[in-house]
Amino acid sequence: MGIGRLVMAAVVVLAVLGLSPGAATAATPDNGAIAAKYQSTGGASGPLGAAITPLRCGLVHGGCYRAYHGGSIHWSAGTGAHVTLGGIAGRWAVFQWERGFLGYPVSDENCTLAWAGCVQSYQGGYVYWQSSVSAHTIHGGIGRKWVQMGYERNPLGYPSSEEACSGVPHQCVQQFLGGSITWVSGGGVSVNPNARSVGVVVNKRRPNSPVNQTPPDLVGIGSQLMRWEAANQLTLFLRGASGAGVAVTTVSGFRSYSSQASLYNYYVSLYGQAVADTISARPGYSEHQTGLVMDIGNPDGACGLQACFAGTPAGQFAAANSWRYGFIIRYPNGYDAITGYTYEPWHLRYIGVRTATDMHYRGYRTLEQYFGLPAAPSY
Repeated sequence: MGIGRLVMAAVVVLAVLGLSPGAATAATPDNGAIAAKYQSTGGASGPLGAAITPLRCGLVHGGCYRAYHGGSIHWSAGTGAHVTLGGIAGRWAVFQWERGFLGYPVSDENCTLAWAGCVQSYQGGYVYWQSSVSAHTIHGGIGRKWVQMGYERNPLGYPSSEEACSGVPHQCVQQFLGGSITWVSGGGVSVNPNARSVGVVVNKRRPNSPVNQTPPDLVGIGSQLMRWEAANQLTLFLRGASGAGVAVTTVSGFRSYSSQASLYNYYVSLYGQAVADTISARPGYSEHQTGLVMDIGNPDGACGLQACFAGTPAGQFAAANSWRYGFIIRYPNGYDAITGYTYEPWHLRYIGVRTATDMHYRGYRTLEQYFGLPAAPSY
């Protein structure tokens, strides 16, 4: 634990001393549980250090605690004894310890998360800590959606704020490193990944931001470009296909604003704007511009960029296995009224392994449905 978190721990301990001014100090059935937990952390030589209060009981639901130089141990009959310390303990203190909506801790701190993050579970939710965002709570409808998408490894990443709630109907918004989640009373949740997130949603109602943006982390894959995370996963997808005896080739990855303008104008010249809008995005509104898309094909060109691609070996492998590598078929058959585009079984969109897996098992076919966003059949 870093120096900053140790300083926070000291602040928390001072607050804990006033947690229950009238709490009894007599022996209770939990006396051994807190002592045993303390010894399991290394006692006075561990992160908690020496005790600075006696055992104090009389907390809500008959709980007890004891404060130490580096943190505290709380116990209740329903949760057992658990250590709280550092930035996570500081955030718990902001919400009134066991008296608040989080209740008692039900686990110790776990600091084995992605990007050196930590989490502690409580009766009413979680507190997550990561060095770039400090500590924040996750709970309620927003928390359930975030957990469902894959915890801190989902496209939004760690929480960067607390919920902010207001208005009638009651509405809450929480910010994350990669976007936000909004909960509306009676209206469910909606997820809004930002332009930097691998979960960014670009459609006919949601242009790229900025409209002429070029991702800074593009790398080569075959003769095409993708953002590095998507490219790494596509490499694994291609290896998986090869291992299954299926040859897959890359056809079209990142497209700049100007190249999309040329392609769109070409389709307009061939078919007219109404038809062009069902098969090609207007410049600034193309998923290809995100660097998270790859159109794939068969090496012999069979059914290239046609619906019949779905029946070829490459198309069948993609339909059955793309989710395992973090991709979805972005424009599935029969969902034109939601996505705004006709069936494209060759168009793979990277959204991250955990989110793609969740979509697969929960039966979601489009990002609009999964993230709770409006359909985008037209501009």
